[in-house]
Amino acid sequence: MEKMKTRKPHTKSRKGCVSCKSRHVKCDETKPACVNCDKYGSKCEYPAAQARIVNDNTSPYARVSTPSSADGLNLNRSSPTLGGQTQDYALNIPQLRLLHHFSTVTASTLTSNIEAQDVCRSHIVKIAFNHPFLLHVILALAALHLSWLNQALSQVYLVQAEKHHDAALAEFRSDVQDIDESNFQAVFCFAFILFPYSCAVLIDPKNGPEYVLDTVLQNLALTRRVPPMVRQFYSSMLDSELGRLVPSDTQGIDFYQVPSDRVLVSLWKFSELTSKLYPPDINEAYELAISTLEVLFSVVKRQSERPSVSLVKLWTHQVTPRFMELLSARQPGALIIFAHYAVLLKTCQHYWFMDGYAGQILQVADALIPEEWRSWLDWPKEQIRGSA
Repeated sequence: MEKMKTRKPHTKSRKGCVSCKSRHVKCDETKPACVNCDKYGSKCEYPAAQARIVNDNTSPYARVSTPSSADGLNLNRSSPTLGGQTQDYALNIPQLRLLHHFSTVTASTLTSNIEAQDVCRSHIVKIAFNHPFLLHVILALAALHLSWLNQALSQVYLVQAEKHHDAALAEFRSDVQDIDESNFQAVFCFAFILFPYSCAVLIDPKNGPEYVLDTVLQNLALTRRVPPMVRQFYSSMLDSELGRLVPSDTQGIDFYQVPSDRVLVSLWKFSELTSKLYPPDINEAYELAISTLEVLFSVVKRQSERPSVSLVKLWTHQVTPRFMELLSARQPGALIIFAHYAVLLKTCQHYWFMDGYAGQILQVADALIPEEWRSWLDWPKEQIRGSA
């Protein structure tokens, strides 16, 4: 069994929860419960804050339905009413701009299917008006897209994206206690929008590969959490308007039938050579992750069109919790398999939010794997960078 690596300290979080501070890990400071506490089932408590004056309208956790002056672009207008009375209406221009951009531009970039694009720009937005957590994540993705398109205002939009993303997670944890007929569509849409945001969000490499991997895994943990929640409503979802979001290339896949014409030759060889080093639970986790990845490569190879994002995302939902634990522990075997998954992600790099994501994962794996293991990354390097 390979030796577990000692984790390097993370960048400190000044306002992190008590649990994260006691474990000496970086807290994302999400309230009422941070991602780490959600992941490990820990009780999330924050130190008592010092009293200070807070303008509720500037809070990033304020509901979208409450106009905010945080962006400094609100316009107050007086509108005449019956009897000569006037009433003030506050317009939140930044949020309206983000919603307009999502409906007219971003929605069409999330899928190549025309019918699915129509669902994104219309039906999902309509659902979001009754579910603030979904509306926030829509605005977050739109802001992230604008930061990608407009380099001059990139930082401005990144700040907006982060605020709406944090508010979305806070609203989701607060509002979604149970999944039922009234909210399963909103939860499904939330997961659909959250994945491209997680891929496109800027991760500063200056914080080191450990920090980057932690951020990637936190995002994956969020996207992995939603499908089990809505599984019982999957048939109802297919019969609804959201059924048009499900790509045809994700249907009818048999993950138990591994193709004979294998692409991952070196990865299978790695599994064979290291099988005697690991206990059964690790071997099973690795073998399932490799076989699932092989099946998805086979599906991509057979079809004439580019794969959908939903297809390549299936791997993150098929791997076991044990594999995710090994990946979180920086085990070389799990990192090598994850680097091969990056090759599959690269097949979707024509989507703006996937651009550079595969290279980032490969770079992290290359940095964290010991020197004597790095030859197993030759094939991913050839496919992603063009050379070993």
